[in-house]
Amino acid sequence: MPARLRSHLALALVLALAAGVCGCFNPFRPLVSGKTSLVKAPPSPTSAKELVKLFKWCWENRDISRYKEIFTDDYRFAFSIGDSAGNNYSGNPWTREDEITSATNLFVGGSASEPAASTISLIFDGNLTPHDDFRPGKNPTWHQQIQISNLTLTISKSDGSAVRVTGGALFYMVRGDSAVIPPELIGRGFKPDAGRWYIERWQDQTTAGGGAAVAPAPQARIGAPLKLTWGMVKLSWLAP
Repeated sequence: MPARLRSHLALALVLALAAGVCGCFNPFRPLVSGKTSLVKAPPSPTSAKELVKLFKWCWENRDISRYKEIFTDDYRFAFSIGDSAGNNYSGNPWTREDEITSATNLFVGGSASEPAASTISLIFDGNLTPHDDFRPGKNPTWHQQIQISNLTLTISKSDGSAVRVTGGALFYMVRGDSAVIPPELIGRGFKPDAGRWYIERWQDQTTAGGGAAVAPAPQARIGAPLKLTWGMVKLSWLAP
């Protein structure tokens, strides 16, 4: 056997043995790996539509760091009409601080009342078409809105139970050169930027009775009905 061929075979044998030892890398097919995980890159909030896509990405990837970057300092969440969960927020609105606290507890843990999510699925029906924001004092150059008529949010919790919410949502968004940027982000170098958008207001349009809670037997019956809105879900993870 020629020396050059023996050298090539020896190298292949070494690489194959190394792959067998580590159990996670194939030198001939590097993407085939038991430990390889490909996560789709987050959308860049360069438009109202891409901002809503980033919002969805943050929920599904439980990314609290990017989630903190998409809300204005004067952001408000409006509970669904008739949602009893919003009673305490009629005179004391749900703010960006509440939003971040609740999302942190949901995404990564920290709440004593609810375990962190293990997976989150958020499905939007429709094409996320932006429209002018016709609220008083809003200029469509800097303010747009996106109506989502049908959505399904499914949260699987680390204790094995799950919740589901269905309904709609209305997002009001503002361009970065007109947005009230949070001091936290200003301290990180965020500036008025016409190429970036923020969520200024989120109006919940999910309906009571539009969700279901699923818990592992024998603690609860699978699929037991539970009246949920997105606001109720957010409030559940707000408690310390």
